[in-house]
Amino acid sequence: MRLKTSILFVLMSGLFSALAFSASTEIHQHKSIEIQSDTPIPKIELTAFRDSMDGVNIHIEVANYVLNAPDTAIDTLTTKNGYLNGHAHVFVNGTKRQRLYGNDIHIPNSWLQHGVNQVAISLNSHQHDNWTKNKQNIVGSIFFDLEKDELVLHNFTSQPIENKHAHH
Repeated sequence: MRLKTSILFVLMSGLFSALAFSASTEIHQHKSIEIQSDTPIPKIELTAFRDSMDGVNIHIEVANYVLNAPDTAIDTLTTKNGYLNGHAHVFVNGTKRQRLYGNDIHIPNSWLQHGVNQVAISLNSHQHDNWTKNKQNIVGSIFFDLEKDELVLHNFTSQPIENKHAHH
C-alpha cells in the first residue's frame, strides 16, 4: 500500500511540475516590471468551485492591487493609495486564454482536459508587463480534477494574502 501511495505521489508531483512549467513558460513571455520597494506588494489567491452547468469557476482574491480594465484605469501605475493597478492574464494548462478585469472567471469544459488541470493567473500592468518582486512573477495557480470528489488538488500563490479572515 505504501509503495502505491509513493508511486502516486511521485507521478502527481511530476504532473504538477510539468503543468507548472508550461504555465510558467507562457507567463514569462511578457516583459517584467520590478515592483519598487516603496510600493505595497500585490497579493493573489485563487479559489475553484465546480460550475453546476459546465466546467469550473475561479474566484481571484487580490490585496494591495486594483484589478480593472484599461479604459477605466488611471494614467499612472499606482492609485492614490499607492497600490498598483492593472489586469490579469488567465492561463489554462499553459495556454493564455484571456485577460481578466474582475475577480471571477468561468473556465468552460472545452478549455479543460480529462484529469488534472491547471489555471494560473498573473497580475499585469496595462502595458501587459508582468509585475514582479525579487524577480518572481505575482501569480496564483490552482490544480484541480473535475472527476475527483475533492476538486482542488494543489493551490499555489507567489504572494499569499495574510490575515484575510481577521475580524476588526
